[in-house]
Amino acid sequence: MLRLGTRGLANTSYCSFSSSSADVVVAGGGMVGSAAAAALAKLACMQNRKIILLEAAPEKKIVLTPEYSNRVSALSPSSVGLLSKLGAWDIMQKSRVSPVMKMRVWDGCSKAGIVFGEDGDNQEPLSHLVENDVTVGALTDVLSGCDNLEVRYGAKVKKYHLPTKEESESRPKEEVVVELEGGEMIETSLLVGADGFRSLVRSSIGCDYVGWEYDQMGIVATLVLEVQGGVNSTAWQRFLPTGPVALLPLSGNMSSLVWTVNKDMAREMVEMDQEVFIAKLNKALFGKDDENSLVNSVSEGFGLFLNSFLPSQKQEESPPIVKGVANRAAFPLGFGHSSRYIGPRAVLVGDAAHRVHPLAGQGVNLGFGDVDSLAEVVEGMVVEGGGLGHHEYLCQYETDRQRHNLATMVGVDCLQKLYCTSNTPMVLARSLGIMATNAAQPVKKLILQHAG
Repeated sequence: MLRLGTRGLANTSYCSFSSSSADVVVAGGGMVGSAAAAALAKLACMQNRKIILLEAAPEKKIVLTPEYSNRVSALSPSSVGLLSKLGAWDIMQKSRVSPVMKMRVWDGCSKAGIVFGEDGDNQEPLSHLVENDVTVGALTDVLSGCDNLEVRYGAKVKKYHLPTKEESESRPKEEVVVELEGGEMIETSLLVGADGFRSLVRSSIGCDYVGWEYDQMGIVATLVLEVQGGVNSTAWQRFLPTGPVALLPLSGNMSSLVWTVNKDMAREMVEMDQEVFIAKLNKALFGKDDENSLVNSVSEGFGLFLNSFLPSQKQEESPPIVKGVANRAAFPLGFGHSSRYIGPRAVLVGDAAHRVHPLAGQGVNLGFGDVDSLAEVVEGMVVEGGGLGHHEYLCQYETDRQRHNLATMVGVDCLQKLYCTSNTPMVLARSLGIMATNAAQPVKKLILQHAG
C-alpha cells in the first residue's frame, strides 16, 4: 500500500477567493481530455486524490441514431490499448466500431501505390474506425464510475494563474489557481491543458507556438457504397493534386469520407446536388485525367525491375463505387506545434500541444499517446515521492512526446506538400519511392509500428 504525501500549501494570494481545490484539474473534455481525466483517476496511487474535469459545454447525453455521424476517428492499436486499460473499449465494442484490415494508398498522377495489411485469418486490424460520439460516450461512462473524479459541465475559465518557478526549485511552492467566469477559484497541484488548438492553458504558459492554416478544407460525409465481394474492411486513400480523398469503412456498405479540397471549392462541394457530388467523388477515385503518361511508363519499367528479384505484387483491387451520400460538412485544416508542452505545474496534451493535417489519421492518436505518457509520469511523481507538478517528471513527459509527435507531424506535413503538386519530376520521385516502399516489407512494418 503506497503512502501518499500531503498536498502543498495553497497560493495565499488567492486563498480567500477559493471555494474548492483539487490535486489535478483537467481543462477541456472531448476525447483526449476525458481520457486524460480517466487515466489519472484510474491510477492506484491517485485513489485518495481529487481530480476535477472542466468541460465548457453543457452536459449532453449522447444517443446514437441509426444514421452514422460524419465525425469519426481511426484509432490505432496503441489507442485501443489505452481505451482498453481505462475500461472504455468494451463499452465501445458493444456499440459500433469497424475494424480496418487493409489500407490502399495510391497516386492520382500515376499508377503507383502502396498496400498495408496482409490477407489471412490471423491478420490483426490496422486500426478501428469509430464515431467520436461513441468514444466520448464510453469515456463518459468510465468517468461516472470514478469516485475520485468530479466533472463540471458548463465550466468556463476566465484565467489561469500559474505560479513562478525558481531555477533551484523542483516544483513551485505555490499552486495553480483556475479562475472561472463566475468568480470561483480552484487551486490545483497540476493543471492538464486539453483545451484544443486555441488553448488558453498554452497561452497562460506563454510558450511559442508555430502554426498555419492550409489553403484547404476537409469535406466529411457518410457514404453508401457498392462494395466488391461484399466485405468493406479496406481504407482507401488517393492523393490528388488538390488534396487526398479517403474512404474509411463503417459497415458492410457504408464508409466515412474525408476529402481535402481547396478552400474556394469547399462551400460549393457541401451545397451541390447529391448526384453531382457523387459523380465528382467517383471521378476523384477512378479518374485518370491527372495521370502522367511519362511517369506511368517509367514506373511500369521500375515495377518489372522490382518483380525480378522480389515476390510479384498481387493484382490491384479497385475501390468501391459511391452510390449515396449524407451528412456533408466542411472544416478548416491547419498545422500547429507548441515549443513547450509544460509550464510551472502545467502540462499540455492533444491539440493544445499539436495540430496535424488529417491525411494520416494521426490527430487523436497523438493525443491518446500523450495521455498514456502523462499517466506514467504522474504515477512516477506520486509513487517516487516527487510530488504532483515536479518539474523533472514533466520534462520527461515533454521529451518523450515531442520526440514522437514532431517526427509524425513533420512527416505528415511533408506528405501534404509532396502530393499537392503535379510537377513531373516530383510525381516521378514520389511514385518510384512509394513503389520501392511497397516492395520493402520491413520498411512498411516500421511505418505501421510508428503509427500504431
